[in-house]
Amino acid sequence: MPPDAFDAMVERVVGLVDAPWDADLLDARGDPEYRQVVFGQGLGLLSFRVEDSAELIRIFDITWIG
Repeated sequence: MPPDAFDAMVERVVGLVDAPWDADLLDARGDPEYRQVVFGQGLGLLSFRVEDSAELIRIFDITWIG
């Protein structure tokens, strides 16, 4: 991953720490804990699971097309 892409991803993850629910559902029919957000001017996609009880975000997929 290019350094600019990594920086954009980190910036987006930092924002998710304060507002993890400010993200799209991964699958509209699925579990609301599974979310995704774009980053890096729309060139990256980050998929994660929110665990409210543990106050944890588990990132399980990062895609970069840039």
